[in-house]
Amino acid sequence: MNLKNLTKEQKAKLMQELVAEERAEKALVEQQKEAYKQLVDKTVETSVKKLQLLSAEMMRVKQEVFQEFGAVIQMKNELFKTKGDRKSDTFTTADASFRLTLGSRVNEGWDDTVESGIEIVKEYLATLAKDENSAALVETVMSLLAKNNKGALKANKVLELKKLASKSGNDRFLEGIAIIENAYRPVPSCQFIQVEIRGDKEGYETLPLSLSAM
Repeated sequence: MNLKNLTKEQKAKLMQELVAEERAEKALVEQQKEAYKQLVDKTVETSVKKLQLLSAEMMRVKQEVFQEFGAVIQMKNELFKTKGDRKSDTFTTADASFRLTLGSRVNEGWDDTVESGIEIVKEYLATLAKDENSAALVETVMSLLAKNNKGALKANKVLELKKLASKSGNDRFLEGIAIIENAYRPVPSCQFIQVEIRGDKEGYETLPLSLSAM
């Protein structure tokens, strides 16, 4: 089509048709966007309702399992004269087909006196002679005093520090470690259950009990 050959009226009509076509295309896109939003709303709402039911059922079963094992753990403590303050308990069937672990996860926490203990330990380290042995000890102690990504010491590292302090026999070092140890304030975060099933191959396969593990 050669636009030069069109009359003024024909050009005007063609322009109207192009504008109408563009508007129709934009309207179609908006309709599709609206349909997409409605589909998202419907799918999310339906999925959330299903997952709410699943979550409630998982919580019910979890509480039921902990209640059932309450008597088992109590009998275990009484029979084998063990303490009941363990972070977890593991039970395995006689044929070793199933292994189940129940426990509580703990967030490590410390009160503000921990910083005083750390300062005392660093003060002791500053008094050490500058030879190879003392330099190695300083490096070891400083690595054990390193904090995690949440800015807290690790309890297992403090136990290692305590062993080093005992070997050193230095009262000031021991005092600092005692302050750090007494500042420990663990906070239970959640209870967990882990189930392992012996498969055809050697070893156990962990039963996925969370959506992210599936």
